[in-house]
Amino acid sequence: MNKLKFKKSLGKILKSFLVLIFVFFIISCSKQEVKSDNTQSKQNKKSDSTQTANLTENQKKVLAGAKKCLEAKFSYDMTMGYYVLTYKDGSNTGSKVFPGGDMDPTTGVCTEVTVRALRWGGICDLQEEIYNDLKANFSDYPMSRWGAKKPDPNIDQRRVPNQMVWLEKHWSVVEGDNYQPGDVIAWDMNGDGWGDHIGIVSDKFISPTPTLPEGEGVGKPIPLLIHNFPDPGYVAEEDVLNRWEIIGHYRIK
Repeated sequence: MNKLKFKKSLGKILKSFLVLIFVFFIISCSKQEVKSDNTQSKQNKKSDSTQTANLTENQKKVLAGAKKCLEAKFSYDMTMGYYVLTYKDGSNTGSKVFPGGDMDPTTGVCTEVTVRALRWGGICDLQEEIYNDLKANFSDYPMSRWGAKKPDPNIDQRRVPNQMVWLEKHWSVVEGDNYQPGDVIAWDMNGDGWGDHIGIVSDKFISPTPTLPEGEGVGKPIPLLIHNFPDPGYVAEEDVLNRWEIIGHYRIK
């Protein structure tokens, strides 16, 4: 009788042991699969910062200015308000500044990236450029959209549609998916036909996720964009090129 009980107990122990081994095996395989997926994801998003070799000096300056914006990491101004631009070279003068005027350099919206990148890169002062062009060619700009009757150097250069008009006049308009570092991209986020976000192409690209049969390639690398947006709430370098409809693509001459 005791031997029978012992055999039954031993059998239960062996069954439990085998179940534990099986569970451990399943968990180990799952971990390996997750690790493999993460590794593949990292490979797909491998950065490539060798894109600057054939850039012109002006393209390099735009990119350098954009990188300074990235380093400054100024926050997104959620008020998106109107400001008298009293800052110059990072300091508050206490009175309106023109040319060279800026808002608090620790904050801004998407257009501050282009304004500051071109200024910090030594290209031009968009505040002065757009103001002067507005004085000479007011009807070229969609000023009626805001009910504006005359140029205002506190706000005009901070509007995406105004920047688009100026860029189309003075830079090359690029067609297709020929992206180079320093290019400026404008998007229509809500489908109303108006530009409402803008950013600058970085020198870092990601490899697209393979979707074609093996041996047929995976398409062109996708450039990251340096931009300022409510999410994450500061200037960042992100994969947002195809997040919204692109309605403007400009390259400095």
